[in-house]
Amino acid sequence: MKIRYERPVSHAATWAWRFGLFALTLLVVAAVMHRFGLLKSDIFATVFVLSGALAALAFLLAIVGLIRLWMVGAKGGRASAKGMFYSVLVLIPVSIAGYRGYTLPQLHDVSTDTVDVPGFLEPVDHRWVWLPLIGRGDPNYAGQAEAYPQVTGRRYEGAVDRVLEAVYLVAENNGIRITDAKLPEETATNGEAEAPGDEASPSEAEIASEATEVAEEPDETIVPDPSELSDEESALGSLPLEDEGPIEPVVIVPVQILLQGETRTLLFGFESDISIRLSEEAETTFVDMRSVSRFGPHDFGANAGIIATFLAALDAELLGISVR
Repeated sequence: MKIRYERPVSHAATWAWRFGLFALTLLVVAAVMHRFGLLKSDIFATVFVLSGALAALAFLLAIVGLIRLWMVGAKGGRASAKGMFYSVLVLIPVSIAGYRGYTLPQLHDVSTDTVDVPGFLEPVDHRWVWLPLIGRGDPNYAGQAEAYPQVTGRRYEGAVDRVLEAVYLVAENNGIRITDAKLPEETATNGEAEAPGDEASPSEAEIASEATEVAEEPDETIVPDPSELSDEESALGSLPLEDEGPIEPVVIVPVQILLQGETRTLLFGFESDISIRLSEEAETTFVDMRSVSRFGPHDFGANAGIIATFLAALDAELLGISVR
């Protein structure tokens, strides 16, 4: 009599394959939609956490399926292997995000200058949604210097217009879209708009009081009666002479340029607002940069990466005139 052995079927392996494939598909579709702006960041964050949880469940079920295969020869070895492979593809980015969130400081705003922080020409939109439950980040940049020592300003031995041209080129090559700019020409134009004639002219009572004060001073000559002078002589006599006015010191205002832009992270497409400040100091130009995430209390190191990558590319573009 021929004996036939019936192999049991591992249902855990079957569900591991299903959960793993579903988690991977869910993450890929959500990442692509968010990368191209078709999905809001808060929804993507929820989907990201959900896919990680499903992948972890699939990984555990795959281990159970492999144990059943080893112990009793249950069917489902291939399903367990597929489920484990799919779940690992999802757990890798989830684990990296978790590790960075635990080891890096909780910041959503990173700047090369934490004392005189570069500002924005237009208000930026930073949304918290449900993430304030885990904290709002540190507005004082605590821990930034230790975590991101590469995030420092750059000084170049060159004119500000030469550095500005390189900044525009590097921004375009690194996917940073400049949306607004404050140039020195705009500042001069605004200053010329305030003409001296726009100021309020002194009243006749004020002019008369000033003339009385001058007449009462003992060292001054006696002012003739205004009624004895003609209209032109009276008007000229009431004006101060150029030699009598105080000499105002000449103040040299350093040229400062402020650029504002926006960019997205390469993998998942999280948006950040960028501020780039160029300050002319003597014969050098100093470049500061700031990056602010639009969503969440933690950037997981993305803003520091944006700044470090941009400044490294700027150093390469201005090779030979970089000071530090």
